[in-house]
Amino acid sequence: MRWKPGQIAGILVWALAHCSAAFAQNTPQQAPQQPLRIGAEDDWAPFSSASNGAPLGMAVDLVQAIFAEAGVPIQLVPLPYKRCMEEAKAGRIAGCFDTLPDDQLRKDYRFHAQPLFSDPILILARADDPVVRLDLAGLEGKKVIVTHGYTYGDAFEAKRTILRVSASHDVNALRMLHAKRGDYALVYQRITDLLLQGEAKALHGKIKSVGPLTQASLYIAFSRRYPGMENIVQRFDAAHARLLKNQTISKIEKRWN
Repeated sequence: MRWKPGQIAGILVWALAHCSAAFAQNTPQQAPQQPLRIGAEDDWAPFSSASNGAPLGMAVDLVQAIFAEAGVPIQLVPLPYKRCMEEAKAGRIAGCFDTLPDDQLRKDYRFHAQPLFSDPILILARADDPVVRLDLAGLEGKKVIVTHGYTYGDAFEAKRTILRVSASHDVNALRMLHAKRGDYALVYQRITDLLLQGEAKALHGKIKSVGPLTQASLYIAFSRRYPGMENIVQRFDAAHARLLKNQTISKIEKRWN
C-alpha cells in the first residue's frame, strides 16, 4: 500500500499527540512550594510583635520584603523569643528573628551576610544616679538587669564579673531598675523610647541613659538543622543586597521612624 504525504502527516500528528498525553499522565506533577516557616518574636515592638496572632513591625516588613524579592514564600510564626530560638535550633522552623549573634550562636545557627537593621543597646540608670557616662568596663562588679534569653554581644557575654539579673521582658527590666533590683539595665534604644511613651509611661523622667553598650546589628538566626538552608541563605543574601542597593530597605525603615 502506498501512503500519500497528507496521510503520513496525519499519522505523525496523531502519534505525537498520544505520546504527549501518555507522558503527561506518567510524569508526577511538581508539588507547590511549601512556605518556609520563620519565627517572629511576638513581644518586641516596634521591631517585631504580634496583634491578634499576626506579626507586625519594622523587622517583619523587612523580612517579608527580602523573601518576596528572593521568590521564597514564607509563613511568619509569632513566638516568644526564647521558644522561637529553641524551635529554630531544633530545626522545627527555618529561622527566628531578631537576633544579635555571638560566638555561641554562630555555632548553633547560620547568619546571613548583612544585618536586617541596627539599634544601640542602652545602659540605663535611675535618674538620681550621679553617674553621667558609663561603658562596658564600668559595669564590672555591678548588678545589671538583662532580658531573659537575649544576648548582648561577645564583649558583654565574656565579662563574667558582671552580676546579671534576669527580667522576663524589657518593660520589666525598666520596672526592676526603678525598684532598685539592679544597678543598671540593658535595653535597646527604640524599645526604651516606645516603652517610656506607652507601657512604662509612669517611669518617664525616672530613668536615664548613661551611654550605649554597643551598636547592635540584628539578624535572622537560620537553623542549621532545617533542610535546604544553605541555598535559602544564599538567595536571601542576593535579594537583600538588591533591596539595599535600590533603597527599598531604607524606605521601609523610614516608614517606622
